[in-house]
Amino acid sequence: MHAIIRTVRAAVSFVALFIWVISMVGLFYLARLFRYKNLQSIPRAFHRGVCKVFSVHVKQYGELCRHQPMLYVGNHISYLDIFVLGGVIPGYFIAKSDVAGWPLLGRMARLQNTLFFERNARRAAVQIDIMRNHLQAGGNLILFPEGTSTYGTSVVPFKSSLFKAAEHDSADVLVQPFAISYTRCAGKPMSAEHRDNFAWYDEMAFFKHFIRALGNPRSVAEVHYSTPVRVSDFASRKDCAQHCWEESSRLLRESLQQGQELTQNQ
Repeated sequence: MHAIIRTVRAAVSFVALFIWVISMVGLFYLARLFRYKNLQSIPRAFHRGVCKVFSVHVKQYGELCRHQPMLYVGNHISYLDIFVLGGVIPGYFIAKSDVAGWPLLGRMARLQNTLFFERNARRAAVQIDIMRNHLQAGGNLILFPEGTSTYGTSVVPFKSSLFKAAEHDSADVLVQPFAISYTRCAGKPMSAEHRDNFAWYDEMAFFKHFIRALGNPRSVAEVHYSTPVRVSDFASRKDCAQHCWEESSRLLRESLQQGQELTQNQ
């Protein structure tokens, strides 16, 4: 019976997601055609709607810094992070270029403010220049410096290379570490059994995971923010990346510990 309910929920959610994407794409292009002044509010509304389709309720802890330009850096658990963060943080994501060609998700990525980069070391300088230009123009960026997605219970050390876009910059870029965690599912603390329905990592097949995630019961995602810093506050960008990794790790650890304490007190 549980499997039937989950399958029906996934089917209904898939139809709802398709309608939502088509509707928001049309709205976005109409708004751009008529030069709607608050155009950037549409991607955030899009993300919040997708979270509703996936039955993900988002909670925020700490203070989101609204200085511009900002570089937000944190851990990465799955593609669901994009919708969770995109609904609350005003900024562009960075994704590998082949995502642009993915069915449905590629269209969603284009709508939700994404800079597409090739994974090519020879183009690293060009990519950093694109990021730097975006920041110098007053835009914000959301970056996952782990360079991969994880199970969601720890944070892989941050790569420092892309932090270069925010160093020695006349645009006065602030860097704010964050941590995202999936803490509850179906009204209960997140179990190991449920976590694989949210975390997308290693060699998991995307489409199978995507459909399974659409069938999830109501869940909770938490976004925790740390104190913003500047790259110039540190001896090097590697030190800045290390600090941001430590902060993201701490925030994730505290979030998971709070979930365990709530379980023990129930």
